[in-house]
Amino acid sequence: LFSMYRQFALNLRKPSNCPSKLVGEAFDEEQVLSELEGSAHFQTLRDSSSLRLQLAFVFWNEADMIDLLKILETYPIQDQFAARLHNRLAFTGLAAFAMCHQKGCASYKALGEKCLGYFKFLSKNGSVNARPVYLFLKSMKSPSRDAFSKAIEACAEGNFMNLEAMANERYAAFLREEEDEAAFSKCITDAYFLYQEWG
Repeated sequence: LFSMYRQFALNLRKPSNCPSKLVGEAFDEEQVLSELEGSAHFQTLRDSSSLRLQLAFVFWNEADMIDLLKILETYPIQDQFAARLHNRLAFTGLAAFAMCHQKGCASYKALGEKCLGYFKFLSKNGSVNARPVYLFLKSMKSPSRDAFSKAIEACAEGNFMNLEAMANERYAAFLREEEDEAAFSKCITDAYFLYQEWG
């Protein structure tokens, strides 16, 4: 597991032709999975796919997001480790809302709604860690200036620098479609420096 996370970190930091693939000096997903069977294979595929989905979202690889959602939608929305579940559902939801408008991907909206519901429940029950994710998910589900601004503000208040960078980048993409070049330039610049600070 540690080698998988190390490879994840290396993919974020080092240039790669396929940054959403977990293959490199620390970990080779395909090789590891080929050596596992049963529950070990099932659980390792869940964990590697979750990390790869996060990479695919960061590097905006739509094909990989769709492929990884096909894998992750088969897993239950539960886990004995809350932090692992939190991370998996956050990026499953973000990618699901991002991809549900693609041809043949409409079913992912329901998957995104399940993830949104999970974080909505936690937020209403006072989880400070859930609120930034919940608002970011809402902004991806129904993009608007207000929704993205609230998500970015919540991420900044909660010191979720990685999510704040991603939210700024997605907001910048939204603003470019709105043809607001000045606002786009500010958001994409903010995203760049947040990514740099994140490391």
